[in-house]
Amino acid sequence: MLFLALAVLAHAIGSEKNPLTARVMANRIWQWVFGVGLVPTVDNFGRLGDPPTHPELLDYLAARFQEQGWSAKEMIRFLVTS
Repeated sequence: MLFLALAVLAHAIGSEKNPLTARVMANRIWQWVFGVGLVPTVDNFGRLGDPPTHPELLDYLAARFQEQGWSAKEMIRFLVTS
């Protein structure tokens, strides 16, 4: 029963209908490449965190990250060759 609940939770977190996970990953990759995230408070996307400096760019990168199969390697390649 617990395994089923965890599987449902994992599916919900990685779902295309949940953009938050992709946004967090895109922001972390951006921070890793450029030294600072589009959301400066990388560990806090909640109400207490800072808003994104460029929300449209973050949304674009999150959508592209999902379209590319959640590949961090592909996202890094895209960022460093842009």
